[in-house]
Amino acid sequence: MSLKSNSFTTTNLQRENHSKSKKERISTSLSMILMIVMAAYFLFPLYWLLVAMTKSTNQLFTTSMLAFPEHLSLMANLKWLNSYQDGMFWRWVLNSVIYAVGAGLLGTLVSSMAGYSLAKYVFKGKNFLTVAVLGSLMIPGAALAIPVFLMIKSLGLINTYAGVLLPMIVNPFGVYFMMVFIKESMPNELIDSGRVDGASDYGIFFRIALPIIRPGLVTLFLITFIGSWNNFFLPLVLLNKTSLYPLTVGLQIWTANLNAAGTGQPLYPLILIGSFLSILPMLIMFPILRKHIVSGIAMGGVKS
Repeated sequence: MSLKSNSFTTTNLQRENHSKSKKERISTSLSMILMIVMAAYFLFPLYWLLVAMTKSTNQLFTTSMLAFPEHLSLMANLKWLNSYQDGMFWRWVLNSVIYAVGAGLLGTLVSSMAGYSLAKYVFKGKNFLTVAVLGSLMIPGAALAIPVFLMIKSLGLINTYAGVLLPMIVNPFGVYFMMVFIKESMPNELIDSGRVDGASDYGIFFRIALPIIRPGLVTLFLITFIGSWNNFFLPLVLLNKTSLYPLTVGLQIWTANLNAAGTGQPLYPLILIGSFLSILPMLIMFPILRKHIVSGIAMGGVKS
């Protein structure tokens, strides 16, 4: 009787394990299918852009949108891009680099210093400033367009690089992110030991804090860089000089004027190849620095 009972129990356990493993396989398969569908959804526009930029205007409307043309027009499109408006596209690329790198470096420095102060110092009004930083995250950027414009105009910085960079440097999200990151990743004992050794506050920040919070700095720089590179509304409000436009505004101007002046030739190839080149830095940077982003966000979220 005991043998039969044990055999029955073993059989039931095997069935339960088989049922669980079957459910796990189904769940895994469904998850994989969902991920593949989502990946295809996000990659399809990129593939279409890659195909479309190799076509002439006529080929865009006469060939399959998913197939490369028999005769590629990529080099012809690049030559046209280089010569159109005396190579204005590359001036826009340079402007985007200036805005993105400048905002990334200066914004990261300012945010890390402000976050360090809120995380490690005790001073009057600290709680109010912390609440103000958190509250500013809830204000949409469009609501600040007119105040920012009037402020930049009063400073005489309309149509200047500094006028665009100044609002980008002030980043409430960056301050809050670095405040949390520093609070959780840098022990107060390091600050105390630095003071015992005679280091100033600036010395402690630059020599002790910065090396420790490097993953957070890289993460914030990349977030700020990408946001500044893709920024459209702020430069549109503060600039009306074509030579100062970033790529986002310049390509939009081309899109709004699809026919080249005086020729009647559509600018579709220029817009398409320009759009691909505008996202190329992001496609290159993100895979290379992906580990820094993940580790930075993960370390910033660890509770001690």
